[in-house]
Amino acid sequence: MAILAAALVVASAGAAPQSKKKGGAETFNGKARVQTGTAVADASFTIQIDQYTPEKDLKAMESALQSGGSAAFVAALKKAPVAGHFKTGDKTFAIRWARQRETPKGRVISIVTDAPVYFVGAGIPGAQSKAGFDVAVAQMTIDTAGIGDGSMALAAKVKPGGEGGVEIQDYATEPVKLVSIMRVIS
Repeated sequence: MAILAAALVVASAGAAPQSKKKGGAETFNGKARVQTGTAVADASFTIQIDQYTPEKDLKAMESALQSGGSAAFVAALKKAPVAGHFKTGDKTFAIRWARQRETPKGRVISIVTDAPVYFVGAGIPGAQSKAGFDVAVAQMTIDTAGIGDGSMALAAKVKPGGEGGVEIQDYATEPVKLVSIMRVIS
């Protein structure tokens, strides 16, 4: 899960404040590619970011994680204002953590929903418990033209630990690949 562990670490550990350059709402469309040992499936998704999460709310969530673990993080996350929505099929999930960081080739956008999107592998015999996998975490790398890719833990547990103080545990054995992401120009 090294890819997703970076989602919150990059967004929180010493990252520069968000750029205000990208004002207003943003919409991204793409495909989520789920791969198991025997099958591959794609699902279309839309990420609508109405606003990036204010620094004070990000700090409150980070502090809750460090002092009270995953449960405290989820409680603080659910108190944060809705920053946008993650939509797939007929399901919509509130995004309460949305952060961007400028890079030389574009930017990295991290989001966290306040509920899991899907438990990949939950239906197989001997599947692990769903308990504690209370959010979904995604990270997208978007170039200056608005095109990119990324990865997502559709059901995740955010815990203190790791190099940057945050560790993401994915319910699935492999993160979902986000492919063919395009920023919608309106």
